[in-house]
Amino acid sequence: MIVEGQIRGGVVQGVGTALFEEIPYDKHGQPLAATLLDYHLPAAFELPPIKIGHLHNPATATEYGMKGMGEGGAVAPPAAIANAIRDALASIGAEVNETPLTPERVFAAIERSR
Repeated sequence: MIVEGQIRGGVVQGVGTALFEEIPYDKHGQPLAATLLDYHLPAAFELPPIKIGHLHNPATATEYGMKGMGEGGAVAPPAAIANAIRDALASIGAEVNETPLTPERVFAAIERSR
């Protein structure tokens, strides 16, 4: 249960990194997301179901074959989401090269490609 919780938390963190989380500043360097009300974190209703499959492969260099979980789930989602959006826009020549990949940024990229 602990490992699955870490995986789910990491995946949510990765989705947030790719689509929502940003600390914008105005032209004077003042933060525009000064509180958690201004900083968009993903919520359960914004996420797809997360299906977890375990592949047990004991470590050979540690006692008892143990490994750490850390933030493994957070690494893949931003790259997977960015590549999916890039593939979806490739046929019209649009590119989004800045995260988070907000609807506004994706729409702006589509408009620029026209």
